[in-house]
Amino acid sequence: MNFIVASLLLHCSETMAFWLFLSLIEDCGLRDIFTPKLPGLYKHSQMIEFLLEKHLPELHRHFLQHNIRAEMYASEWIFGLFSSVVPLEMMGDFYSCFFSQQWIYFYKLVLTILKTHQAELLCEEELYSILHQIKA
Repeated sequence: MNFIVASLLLHCSETMAFWLFLSLIEDCGLRDIFTPKLPGLYKHSQMIEFLLEKHLPELHRHFLQHNIRAEMYASEWIFGLFSSVVPLEMMGDFYSCFFSQQWIYFYKLVLTILKTHQAELLCEEELYSILHQIKA
């Protein structure tokens, strides 16, 4: 959550950052990511796995073979809306797209990242190596 707020503060005034953060929590459904038992984390992780199975089936099978679940590589992306991995100066563009398309944009970005690294990921045969490749 702190990465989200920090990236908002970099791109706008404190007042605007407050209202944008409130909109993320209320209008964009971030509240359930941070509530007890993390229902939003699991909801978005399941959606990532569904989309991975549909759009990148070979990579999905590879992840299943190595017992890799979306929570293992996407938690940081979900909790921080990519703000801990996307350079801060580019987060303004991310938020512009996220506010207009919401989670659809998020899922597109996840699939793009995984598709970009698919060839390298399919070559890896150990859990640690696969996760390291995704997060690198």
